Amino acid sequence: MNIKMIAMDLDGTLLRNDHRSVSPSSLRAIGSAHSKDIVCVVATGRILSIIPEQVQAISHIDWSVTSNGAVLNDDVNAMLADGTYVDLQGTAHLLNSLSEHVWVELWSCGKIYVSRRQWESMDAYGLRPLHIQALRKIGKAVDDLQQLIDDGMPIEKINFPSIDRATQAVVMEELLDNRLYSFIPMQAGLEVMGAGVSKEYGIRRLCAILGIGLDDVMAIGDSENDIEMLQACGKGIAMGNALDEVKDAADDVTLSNEADGVAQAIERYALRN
Repeated sequence: MNIKMIAMDLDGTLLRNDHRSVSPSSLRAIGSAHSKDIVCVVATGRILSIIPEQVQAISHIDWSVTSNGAVLNDDVNAMLADGTYVDLQGTAHLLNSLSEHVWVELWSCGKIYVSRRQWESMDAYGLRPLHIQALRKIGKAVDDLQQLIDDGMPIEKINFPSIDRATQAVVMEELLDNRLYSFIPMQAGLEVMGAGVSKEYGIRRLCAILGIGLDDVMAIGDSENDIEMLQACGKGIAMGNALDEVKDAADDVTLSNEADGVAQAIERYALRN
Protein backbone atom coordinates (compact mmCIF):
# COMPACT_ATOMS: atom_id res chain seq x y z
CA MET A 1 0.00 0.00 0.00
CA ASN A 2 1.03 3.60 -0.57
CA ILE A 3 1.29 5.28 2.84
CA LYS A 4 0.52 8.99 2.68
CA MET A 5 0.09 9.69 6.40
CA ILE A 6 1.56 8.20 9.58
CA ALA A 7 -0.41 8.77 12.81
CA MET A 8 1.56 7.99 15.97
CA ASP A 9 0.39 7.82 19.56
CA LEU A 10 2.78 9.36 22.11
CA ASP A 11 2.94 7.62 25.51
CA GLY A 12 4.03 4.02 25.12
CA THR A 13 4.51 4.49 21.38
CA LEU A 14 6.67 7.34 20.05
CA LEU A 15 7.84 8.30 23.53
CA ARG A 16 10.20 6.14 25.53
CA ASN A 17 9.35 5.09 29.06
CA ASP A 18 10.44 8.45 30.48
CA HIS A 19 7.33 9.89 28.71
CA ARG A 20 9.30 12.76 27.20
CA SER A 21 12.08 11.55 24.86
CA VAL A 22 12.12 10.08 21.35
CA SER A 23 14.79 7.64 20.18
CA PRO A 24 17.27 8.75 17.49
CA SER A 25 16.08 5.90 15.25
CA SER A 26 12.49 7.13 15.42
CA LEU A 27 13.59 10.69 14.68
CA ARG A 28 15.51 9.50 11.61
CA ALA A 29 12.58 7.39 10.39
CA ILE A 30 10.14 10.31 10.74
CA GLY A 31 12.58 12.53 8.84
CA SER A 32 12.86 9.96 6.05
CA ALA A 33 9.07 9.65 5.82
CA HIS A 34 8.72 13.41 5.67
CA SER A 35 11.27 13.55 2.85
CA LYS A 36 8.95 11.24 0.88
CA ASP A 37 6.07 13.72 1.40
CA ILE A 38 4.36 11.48 3.94
CA VAL A 39 2.36 13.56 6.43
CA CYS A 40 3.55 12.77 9.98
CA VAL A 41 1.04 13.25 12.79
CA VAL A 42 0.96 12.64 16.53
CA ALA A 43 -2.41 11.49 17.88
CA THR A 44 -2.59 11.71 21.65
CA GLY A 45 -4.89 11.86 24.62
CA ARG A 46 -2.74 14.69 25.93
CA ILE A 47 -3.78 18.30 25.75
CA LEU A 48 -1.59 20.44 23.48
CA SER A 49 0.28 22.19 26.29
CA ILE A 50 1.77 18.97 27.69
CA ILE A 51 3.16 17.56 24.48
CA PRO A 52 6.85 17.10 25.39
CA GLU A 53 9.36 19.66 24.17
CA GLN A 54 11.31 17.07 22.17
CA VAL A 55 8.18 16.24 20.18
CA GLN A 56 7.33 19.91 19.66
CA ALA A 57 10.84 20.40 18.30
CA ILE A 58 10.49 17.73 15.58
CA SER A 59 10.14 19.86 12.45
CA HIS A 60 9.08 16.83 10.38
CA ILE A 61 5.87 16.35 12.38
CA ASP A 62 3.23 18.29 10.48
CA TRP A 63 0.15 18.00 12.71
CA SER A 64 -1.04 16.89 16.11
CA VAL A 65 -4.43 15.46 17.06
CA THR A 66 -4.92 16.17 20.76
CA SER A 67 -7.38 15.39 23.58
CA ASN A 68 -8.23 12.06 21.92
CA GLY A 69 -9.27 13.66 18.64
CA ALA A 70 -11.11 16.73 19.91
CA VAL A 71 -8.67 19.29 18.49
CA LEU A 72 -6.44 19.46 15.39
CA ASN A 73 -3.21 21.44 15.63
CA ASP A 74 -1.06 22.61 12.71
CA ASP A 75 2.70 22.01 13.06
CA VAL A 76 2.14 20.49 16.52
CA ASN A 77 2.09 23.81 18.32
CA ALA A 78 -0.78 25.99 17.08
CA MET A 79 -4.51 25.26 17.12
CA LEU A 80 -5.91 25.04 13.61
CA ALA A 81 -9.55 25.76 14.34
CA ASP A 82 -12.27 25.24 16.90
CA GLY A 83 -12.39 21.69 18.13
CA THR A 84 -15.28 19.40 19.00
CA TYR A 85 -16.21 20.05 22.60
CA VAL A 86 -18.33 18.39 25.27
CA ASP A 87 -21.94 19.29 25.96
CA LEU A 88 -22.02 21.88 28.77
CA GLN A 89 -25.50 21.17 30.08
CA GLY A 90 -24.77 17.49 30.57
CA THR A 91 -21.43 18.34 32.15
CA ALA A 92 -23.15 20.58 34.69
CA HIS A 93 -25.45 17.68 35.59
CA LEU A 94 -22.43 15.42 35.98
CA LEU A 95 -20.62 17.80 38.32
CA ASN A 96 -23.70 18.22 40.48
CA SER A 97 -24.15 14.44 40.76
CA LEU A 98 -20.61 13.29 41.52
CA SER A 99 -19.28 12.59 44.96
CA GLU A 100 -16.34 14.68 46.15
CA HIS A 101 -14.52 11.37 46.45
CA VAL A 102 -14.31 11.16 42.63
CA TRP A 103 -11.47 13.23 41.20
CA VAL A 104 -12.70 15.04 38.08
CA GLU A 105 -10.93 17.40 35.69
CA LEU A 106 -12.07 19.68 32.88
CA TRP A 107 -9.48 20.08 30.11
CA SER A 108 -9.67 23.36 28.22
CA CYS A 109 -7.43 25.86 26.42
CA GLY A 110 -4.16 24.32 27.56
CA LYS A 111 -5.18 23.95 31.22
CA ILE A 112 -6.45 21.17 33.47
CA TYR A 113 -9.10 22.61 35.80
CA VAL A 114 -9.77 21.02 39.18
CA SER A 115 -11.90 22.18 42.10
CA ARG A 116 -9.84 23.85 44.79
CA ARG A 117 -11.22 21.48 47.43
CA GLN A 118 -9.89 18.46 45.57
CA TRP A 119 -6.63 20.18 44.62
CA GLU A 120 -5.80 20.84 48.25
CA SER A 121 -6.17 17.12 49.08
CA MET A 122 -4.61 15.78 45.88
CA ASP A 123 -2.56 13.09 47.63
CA ALA A 124 -5.72 11.31 48.79
CA TYR A 125 -6.92 10.39 45.26
CA GLY A 126 -4.32 7.83 44.16
CA LEU A 127 -3.16 9.79 41.12
CA ARG A 128 -0.19 8.50 39.16
CA PRO A 129 3.10 10.44 39.53
CA LEU A 130 3.13 11.32 35.81
CA HIS A 131 -0.35 12.78 36.10
CA ILE A 132 0.57 14.78 39.19
CA GLN A 133 3.54 16.11 37.24
CA ALA A 134 1.18 17.32 34.50
CA LEU A 135 -1.10 18.93 37.08
CA ARG A 136 1.82 20.77 38.64
CA LYS A 137 2.70 22.11 35.20
CA ILE A 138 -0.66 23.13 33.73
CA GLY A 139 -3.25 22.40 36.40
CA LYS A 140 -5.38 25.21 37.78
CA ALA A 141 -7.48 25.09 40.94
CA VAL A 142 -10.77 26.97 40.78
CA ASP A 143 -13.35 27.58 43.47
CA ASP A 144 -16.19 26.16 41.36
CA LEU A 145 -15.96 24.14 38.14
CA GLN A 146 -19.57 25.09 37.45
CA GLN A 147 -18.45 28.68 36.86
CA LEU A 148 -16.38 27.53 33.88
CA ILE A 149 -19.50 25.99 32.38
CA ASP A 150 -21.57 29.10 33.10
CA ASP A 151 -18.90 31.13 31.30
CA GLY A 152 -19.21 28.85 28.25
CA MET A 153 -15.60 27.66 28.33
CA PRO A 154 -14.93 25.11 25.53
CA ILE A 155 -14.14 21.80 27.23
CA GLU A 156 -12.07 19.34 25.22
CA LYS A 157 -12.25 16.47 27.67
CA ILE A 158 -13.64 15.48 31.05
CA ASN A 159 -11.00 13.32 32.68
CA PHE A 160 -11.24 10.85 35.54
CA PRO A 161 -7.62 9.70 35.99
CA SER A 162 -8.41 7.51 39.00
CA ILE A 163 -11.91 6.03 39.10
CA ASP A 164 -13.15 2.54 39.93
CA ARG A 165 -15.09 0.42 37.43
CA ALA A 166 -18.39 0.76 39.26
CA THR A 167 -18.25 4.57 39.17
CA GLN A 168 -17.15 4.47 35.53
CA ALA A 169 -20.34 2.58 34.75
CA VAL A 170 -22.47 5.10 36.65
CA VAL A 171 -20.94 8.01 34.72
CA MET A 172 -21.42 6.29 31.36
CA GLU A 173 -24.88 4.83 31.95
CA GLU A 174 -26.64 7.20 34.33
CA LEU A 175 -24.95 10.59 34.52
CA LEU A 176 -24.06 11.30 30.88
CA ASP A 177 -26.09 10.80 27.71
CA ASN A 178 -24.09 8.65 25.27
CA ARG A 179 -25.74 10.51 22.39
CA LEU A 180 -23.87 13.63 23.53
CA TYR A 181 -20.59 12.08 24.71
CA SER A 182 -18.06 9.44 23.78
CA PHE A 183 -16.27 7.38 26.42
CA ILE A 184 -12.90 5.67 26.63
CA PRO A 185 -12.65 3.42 29.70
CA MET A 186 -8.99 3.02 30.60
CA GLN A 187 -7.28 0.60 32.98
CA ALA A 188 -6.96 3.31 35.63
CA GLY A 189 -9.55 5.86 34.58
CA LEU A 190 -12.17 7.19 32.21
CA GLU A 191 -11.91 9.82 29.49
CA VAL A 192 -15.04 11.59 28.24
CA MET A 193 -15.20 13.62 25.02
CA GLY A 194 -17.87 15.14 22.82
CA ALA A 195 -20.21 12.97 20.74
CA GLY A 196 -18.31 10.71 18.36
CA VAL A 197 -14.90 12.07 19.32
CA SER A 198 -11.96 9.64 19.25
CA LYS A 199 -8.53 9.53 17.70
CA GLU A 200 -10.16 7.93 14.66
CA TYR A 201 -12.53 10.91 14.45
CA GLY A 202 -9.61 13.34 14.59
CA ILE A 203 -7.67 11.49 11.92
CA ARG A 204 -10.76 11.35 9.69
CA ARG A 205 -11.19 15.12 10.03
CA LEU A 206 -7.54 15.68 9.19
CA CYS A 207 -7.71 13.35 6.18
CA ALA A 208 -10.71 15.31 4.88
CA ILE A 209 -8.77 18.57 5.22
CA LEU A 210 -5.70 17.20 3.44
CA GLY A 211 -7.50 15.12 0.82
CA ILE A 212 -5.96 11.84 1.99
CA GLY A 213 -7.93 8.60 2.09
CA LEU A 214 -8.10 6.77 5.40
CA ASP A 215 -6.89 3.64 3.59
CA ASP A 216 -3.61 5.47 2.93
CA VAL A 217 -2.94 6.08 6.64
CA MET A 218 -0.75 3.98 8.90
CA ALA A 219 -1.59 4.31 12.60
CA ILE A 220 0.65 3.16 15.45
CA GLY A 221 -0.45 2.83 19.10
CA ASP A 222 -0.44 0.82 22.30
CA SER A 223 -3.48 1.65 24.45
CA GLU A 224 -7.27 1.49 24.64
CA ASN A 225 -7.75 4.92 23.10
CA ASP A 226 -5.83 3.79 19.99
CA ILE A 227 -8.01 0.81 19.08
CA GLU A 228 -10.58 2.59 16.89
CA MET A 229 -7.81 4.44 15.03
CA LEU A 230 -5.87 1.22 14.39
CA GLN A 231 -8.97 -0.53 13.09
CA ALA A 232 -10.10 2.32 10.85
CA CYS A 233 -6.80 3.16 9.13
CA GLY A 234 -5.42 1.25 6.18
CA LYS A 235 -2.61 -0.17 8.28
CA GLY A 236 -2.90 -0.45 12.06
CA ILE A 237 0.27 -1.30 13.96
CA ALA A 238 0.37 -2.19 17.67
CA MET A 239 3.49 -1.66 19.72
CA GLY A 240 5.23 -4.68 21.22
CA ASN A 241 4.37 -3.27 24.64
CA ALA A 242 0.70 -2.76 23.73
CA LEU A 243 -2.22 -4.22 25.64
CA ASP A 244 -3.39 -7.59 24.28
CA GLU A 245 -6.70 -6.13 23.09
CA VAL A 246 -4.78 -3.51 21.12
CA LYS A 247 -2.62 -6.16 19.47
CA ASP A 248 -5.76 -8.13 18.60
CA ALA A 249 -7.22 -5.04 16.90
CA ALA A 250 -4.09 -4.32 14.84
CA ASP A 251 -2.93 -5.63 11.47
CA ASP A 252 0.57 -6.21 12.77
CA VAL A 253 2.75 -5.81 15.86
CA THR A 254 6.09 -3.99 15.91
CA LEU A 255 8.79 -3.82 18.58
CA SER A 256 8.29 -2.03 21.89
CA ASN A 257 8.66 1.70 22.46
CA GLU A 258 12.04 1.04 24.12
CA ALA A 259 13.21 -1.03 21.13
CA ASP A 260 12.46 1.47 18.33
CA GLY A 261 9.10 -0.02 17.38
CA VAL A 262 7.94 3.16 15.64
CA ALA A 263 11.10 3.29 13.55
CA GLN A 264 10.71 -0.36 12.58
CA ALA A 265 7.08 0.15 11.52
CA ILE A 266 7.87 3.23 9.45
CA GLU A 267 10.82 1.55 7.74
CA ARG A 268 8.88 -1.64 7.00
CA TYR A 269 5.59 -0.20 5.76
CA ALA A 270 6.22 3.38 4.64
CA LEU A 271 9.80 3.59 3.40
CA ARG A 272 10.03 0.36 1.37
CA ASN A 273 7.30 1.30 -1.10
